[in-house]
Amino acid sequence: MRFFTATILFIVLNGNALAQLGGNGIYRILLQPVGAREAAWGGYCNAFMDKDVTLFARNPALLNEQMNLRSALNFNTHLKGVWTGNATFAKNLKQGTGGMQISFIDYGLMDAYDEGGNPEGKIPANETSVTLGYAKQIKPRLYAGSNIKFVYSILGPYISTGAALDAGLVFKSKDSLLTASAVVRNAGIQLLAYTPGMREPLPLSAELGVNFKPRYMPFRFNIVAHNLQKPDLTYTQFLRSNAIDLSGQPAVAKAAPLGDKIFRHFTFGTELLLGKNFGILFGYNHQRRKEMAPDIRPGVAGYSWGLQFRISRIQITYASMAYFPGFNANLFTFSASPGDFMVKKQKP
Repeated sequence: MRFFTATILFIVLNGNALAQLGGNGIYRILLQPVGAREAAWGGYCNAFMDKDVTLFARNPALLNEQMNLRSALNFNTHLKGVWTGNATFAKNLKQGTGGMQISFIDYGLMDAYDEGGNPEGKIPANETSVTLGYAKQIKPRLYAGSNIKFVYSILGPYISTGAALDAGLVFKSKDSLLTASAVVRNAGIQLLAYTPGMREPLPLSAELGVNFKPRYMPFRFNIVAHNLQKPDLTYTQFLRSNAIDLSGQPAVAKAAPLGDKIFRHFTFGTELLLGKNFGILFGYNHQRRKEMAPDIRPGVAGYSWGLQFRISRIQITYASMAYFPGFNANLFTFSASPGDFMVKKQKP
């Protein structure tokens, strides 16, 4: 609890310096989906409390007793040539639950050139992060948690390190059909800048979430409001910036309406439950669609879907996110616990 309180104080005292436009900031690894369920639900999930151990990196308050000794592996081809993944583990402690996650993103080798355009061979670009979390139940249906994160980044000849904190709360209804959450993520500083004396902000995000399952329906719903520290998430104030339209006439730029600006803060997800060990996931991210979809033939940019099933005591979740037409990110999450493989003795 002291760690959670210290995290809140750090975030409050540094709030003015950390506020920024949603989506901006260094260390892209802090924004990558930590698991396939999160990806299938639009890229955000901070209020779903069950055995999915990967999600504590999104809200540390989600760490709970069901995750004891549970581990998970996640990997994906984020875009062509870009690989990301993580390994996660959680364990019940004397008081509360602790978790650890190691993540990476590898952009591959890139061609390097000097100021005159002369080739200088290949250079690497990758990032690694380590997250340590702790959570405990502070009230009959209220959970609190904190994460501390360390990031190491290599962009060719440039190296950077950073540290960040998360703080979260989760409320769980008496019948466990509804959970609500509040979390602040990635409040931190760049310890070592890529260029000396030029520190950059981390991708801070203040979020609210709700996850609920109607009692007599085979559906689960997930709604997250993200980047609440910044009211306007539009890259510019205008939805269109074309110089001319298809008829050759000058195009009139349209300002983004208030409804669009509000809607950009939300992601929506649902799961169709077809049994204890099988579900179909769908999601929508409005901000992603507005930023990535072309005006003509936007396709399914911003939408996502996935499957969750169980094979021989291993929970497998697959997700596919459409960033723009023709390019999807595919994720796989494998999760298990040693207890799942133990054979129960039959009573005589």
